Amino acid sequence: MASSGRDALYTTMEKALADRAAVIGSFDGVHKGHATLIRALLDEARKRNIQSVAITFDPPPSLYFNPHFNFLLTTKKEKEELLLAAGIAQVRFLGFSGVVDKEPERFVSDELLTMNIRLLTVGQGFRFGRKRAGDVEVLRSAGQEHGFDVRVIAKEEFEGEPISATRIRELLLLGHICRANALLGYEYRLKGEAARGLGRAGALLDTPTVNLKPDDTHKLVPPDGIYAVRFGTGRRPGICYIGSSPTFGDSTHKIEAHLLEGSPEEETKPIIHFVERLRPDRKFSSLAALKEQVKEDVAQARRVLSQR
Repeated sequence: MASSGRDALYTTMEKALADRAAVIGSFDGVHKGHATLIRALLDEARKRNIQSVAITFDPPPSLYFNPHFNFLLTTKKEKEELLLAAGIAQVRFLGFSGVVDKEPERFVSDELLTMNIRLLTVGQGFRFGRKRAGDVEVLRSAGQEHGFDVRVIAKEEFEGEPISATRIRELLLLGHICRANALLGYEYRLKGEAARGLGRAGALLDTPTVNLKPDDTHKLVPPDGIYAVRFGTGRRPGICYIGSSPTFGDSTHKIEAHLLEGSPEEETKPIIHFVERLRPDRKFSSLAALKEQVKEDVAQARRVLSQR
């Protein structure tokens, strides 16, 4: 009898540990709008004492439907890191090619029920399944049938503007870095490997220079120009040039980070955090004119970074 009681207790505990509260979405950028969803999920998961999980897709839908899509806000690794940093206990990547053509009911049974989801949190307007036929009402109906709750969170706004990955991409491509960062909730960043460059700008600036080769060619690179940035995990002040050096007649597009303090050798993995776009790229009439502008750019970058 005692053994039976222990077995029953063990089964109950095992089931409780297996139950999950999930949030589902593409999560490109893991921006402030996503943060609202995640907070709502975590609050309820704590009340129910169940594990939280974020369900997302690999590749992201935007890249699946357009293999040449080069405007992702986060790589797969960055997305996972940001979701975990937000407090999510586990991140599940579903192969998008395996779920895109599933009927909504099949998606629920194959994916959600097998994860033992007891609470599902989604954003307003969430769609899923073949031809995007699944919506919030389909989820609620499935929840009633299979025993999970569905919470729908209204779209988050910032200063009257809806927060979305699409809007953040638009802002970044226009060079409106400050506004994009406000919607993201952090400074937009590029990670990659240090690549060998011509070193011309570094010589003009008399500063350590890193030419960055991004980890993922599908990630959005801000438009050509000069940027105030912070570099590396130490977030040291710097200035970044994106462009092809038209003054020198060079056709190679590059991303050059120039450190105003410290050394790039201190970083094992270069990271550029974009703070503000200072000006667009342009061709100068002479090397002397370029040198003068570079001095102004550095002074402006220092001012911007001292205030942020």
